[in-house]
Parts: sequence; structure tokens; C-alpha cells
Amino acid sequence: MDITKLDDKQLLESTKNLIKQEQKLLSSILLHLQEIERRKLYCDLGYSSLYDYCLKELRYGPQQSWRRINAMRMLKKLPEIKSSIENGSLTLSSINLASNLFKEAEIDNKADQLQIISGMKMTTQIECEEKIFQIKKKLGILKPLKKSFIRNITPDLLRMHVNLSKETFEKLQKVKNLMKEDDVDKILSRLFDNFIIQSIESKRENRNFQASNSRYISRKVKEIVYKRAGGKCENCHSTDRLEYEHKIPFAKGGSNDESNIQLFCANCNKRKAIRDFGLNKMDYYFSSYS
Repeated sequence: MDITKLDDKQLLESTKNLIKQEQKLLSSILLHLQEIERRKLYCDLGYSSLYDYCLKELRYGPQQSWRRINAMRMLKKLPEIKSSIENGSLTLSSINLASNLFKEAEIDNKADQLQIISGMKMTTQIECEEKIFQIKKKLGILKPLKKSFIRNITPDLLRMHVNLSKETFEKLQKVKNLMKEDDVDKILSRLFDNFIIQSIESKRENRNFQASNSRYISRKVKEIVYKRAGGKCENCHSTDRLEYEHKIPFAKGGSNDESNIQLFCANCNKRKAIRDFGLNKMDYYFSSYS
């Protein structure tokens, strides 16, 4: 099947169907691994363990192997979760997070395990991690945070480990989005050198005029739009890599007035450009500037 011939609706529907197949396939793979371990079939192939078999015969990476083996053993102990794996309400990540919790907290009771896993259904990894954090806090088994430390990596490079509050981390994320920079090390280095404050102010001072034929969006308009959008993409509500874009494209006569400007993340902005100008044209544009 040539997926480039699918329309948008067909492509999205096809992807969802593939994910459903993948979820059922995961359950089947875990059951196969369970039976291979029961029969110790990996020994016939010269492997000393199921992990060795997954790593060398199935070509999984180390983490991929451990995650599937942990999930397989969880499924063996709690066969009730099979349907949740097949319908996608339980992911490989959530099963492994639960498995690690049970070991760390020494939760051996099957009813307790099923109750905890039930609360992890239909959650993202971040939500699942938050639930586990609260359980550990309630049980009093939270490990103390490591103290900050600095270590020499090279004569010109140091590695620093720091603990940040959630509020500080959210501020760092805002700076990351503003700068459209994914490398946090670079951002922190610039912050420590006062680079960000100086560069932003310098940039604003240099942009104190707006040509009539320019796509430049004034600082005032940006502030209004940012406040209106609540600092989030107006399409998907992401806070990552935000950009100001024209509802009616500038190339098609759109103005720089606040009524024609909206806040989109980079991906939603690209998607709108595809809808405005066509996939073939934007394919060429994206490849030229990537």
C-alpha cells in the first residue's frame, strides 16, 4: 500500500488500526516469551537465559529485552491484565513501572497488585509515574534526593547534577520553548552567563520598527496573542516550541494584526502550512530548511 496516496482521514484511521494490531501483537509476544521460558527453548539454541535469547536471537536492545521479560512475568502472575494489554489501556511502560514498584515496596498480595494496576490504566507515562510517586510517598519508601554535585569531565567541561523544584523546572521549560532549543545543557549554560536576558533584550531593541511590507509581528501583538492563548498552542495546547503564525497566510495577503495572528507549536504550524499551500510544496520547503 502506498500511504502517500491516502487522504488525511484514511491515514489517521489506518494508523489507529495498526496501533490496535500492535497492542494485540504485544500480548501475543509476551505469551510466546512466557512459553519459551517455560520450555527453556533458548537452551536448544545455545543461550543461557531468556534475556540472552531476546538480546542475541530476537535482536532486542538491553532495555527492550528487560521490559518485555518483566511484562511477561507480570502477565504470568496476573493473567487478568491480558485484555488490558490487548486493548491498549495498559502499556509496556506502565506494566514495568508497576513491576518495579511491587519489588521496591514488597507488594506481594495479588489483590493489592491488581488494584494498583487498575489505577494505571489509560494513563500516560508521566501520569503513571506521578501515581507511583504518591503510592511511594504514602508507604514511606521515597528515596531521598541526591545532593547536588559537580564533577570534571574534561579540562574544559564540568558535569553538574542539581535538584530543581517543579516551579523552577516549568520556568526552564518556558525558556526552552522561547528559544526553540532542545539541548537543556546549552540553555543552562546560557542562563548562567546571563546570555538569555541580554540576547532577548537586544533582539527586542533592534526590532523597534515594522516595515509595511514585512511579515514582522510586533512585540505588542505577540504579547496580546500569547496572553490570549494562555501560553499554549491554540490547536493542540502544547507548550513546546511555540511560534506565531498567520491565520490568513502573509503570502496570501494576511495582515500582522492581532486578529490574524495565533500561537501554534512548530508541528501544528507546519500542519497548517501544508493545508494552506499543499503537501508537495511544503515537503520541498521543509527539506530545504531542515
